[in-house]
Amino acid sequence: MKSRKTVRRKNRKIKFSEINYVEKHYMRGSKAVIPIKVEEIRDLYMKHDYKKMELSNSLLNYIDNVAYMIPINTDIILEIHCPEISEEMQEKIRKNIKNNYGMDIDDNDYDLSDNNKISLILAIVGILLLIFNIVTLDLGTVWSEILSILWWVPLWNTIEIQILENRETKAERLNNQQLYDSKVEFVFDNGINPDLDDSFNK
Repeated sequence: MKSRKTVRRKNRKIKFSEINYVEKHYMRGSKAVIPIKVEEIRDLYMKHDYKKMELSNSLLNYIDNVAYMIPINTDIILEIHCPEISEEMQEKIRKNIKNNYGMDIDDNDYDLSDNNKISLILAIVGILLLIFNIVTLDLGTVWSEILSILWWVPLWNTIEIQILENRETKAERLNNQQLYDSKVEFVFDNGINPDLDDSFNK
């Protein structure tokens, strides 16, 4: 038997405002700040990346998850909390972050171009089948009946690519562009956030 507390929780309407959440935890004035904690600089990169070029999946997932909630027209600051590093290393990290999202933007552009080519071919095939179906409609053949079923398949796939897949890819591209344009700042505190760490000691 379920407890009264469980029943209340199940029946309760949960109201969550993503805008208020972002405003409270990530906004600093008109800009959104995504804090990134690293105890060592190598934590920014893939484990086996000897040249320190490829950002780690956990870091990218964290940034993407937070950035997803931030309005697309809002400037983003990636605030890296880490041990003190040289200006040269800072510039290298900024370049690596920009390169990462630049490559993602290129991938998005390639996907959009590829989708447009495929949808164009499908649209042409669908229209040709539709025309052929109309021409042979009066003949009442089995082939005509088959065509009446076949022509809408490529046309439907065209609509699906243009409306669903491309819309999702364009939204992803906007997010990548927003992060590509983000400003990277460094806070030298050995990766420690005093506000959070102090709370564990209270």
